[in-house]
Amino acid sequence: MHRSLLFVPGTRPDRFGKAVAAGADAVIIDLEDAVLPADKAVARGETLAWLGAWRGRHLGLRINSPRTAFGCADLAALAASGATGRADFLVVPKAETGVDLEIVAEALSLKIPLIAVIESGRALSNAHEIAAKASGGVMFGGVDFSASLGADLSDWDAMLTARATIAAACGAAGVPAYDVPFLDTADTDGLAMSTRRAKAMGFSGRACIHPGQVLPVNAAFTPTEAEIAEARAIIAAIEAGGGVALHKGKMIDRPVILAAERLLARVRG
Repeated sequence: MHRSLLFVPGTRPDRFGKAVAAGADAVIIDLEDAVLPADKAVARGETLAWLGAWRGRHLGLRINSPRTAFGCADLAALAASGATGRADFLVVPKAETGVDLEIVAEALSLKIPLIAVIESGRALSNAHEIAAKASGGVMFGGVDFSASLGADLSDWDAMLTARATIAAACGAAGVPAYDVPFLDTADTDGLAMSTRRAKAMGFSGRACIHPGQVLPVNAAFTPTEAEIAEARAIIAAIEAGGGVALHKGKMIDRPVILAAERLLARVRG
């Protein structure tokens, strides 16, 4: 589970190390949207070479969709190079069904967390199936999703159904949900506000497209001291009560306990 996932273009290996040092919980080298078709082969080769020498943690790779020739080439190159083991997770864009995740997992013959990106109406209709196969979680690909609908990504209400569906599917599957990047890199207030709203809906973190977005996103998804104290008090009350307890005059039930445990698990992580 990550608070922030910072994308870096696969065409810029000179920025890979800088991205890792930017303070994000994880960095994702992007071979898909950030790379023009004519540059795919070069970006793939340079990225795999860099990954071959990588010895750190919290690094992911976004391949192209396995439904495309570029995605098939990515998988073949990864399988041949063995560089997949240098990444902590793979991001699978434009996942339409759970089969997309199965194809990637079977092609690489390697157990590695997969983060699926939901970017279309068809994908959203299969959100629960996709989340069940996406061991690393699901990311909302809001830019492509809104474009496919002719909707306004900047309008929170227009994207409410999609976010709610993804959050519910991830909750059912027990995997994290990650929100779409905030595109206006200069609007720090807008970033903070929309990130807080995503957190309130059940999202665990958010993708970032600029290093300057990392700190506000991390702050939004980091439990406050008051939240930590409250969660610890709830756990202490139930442990002292032997299974039944009151906290601040209210009965503590299972959902309250689970919420407290999730919050404390994030602190320990």
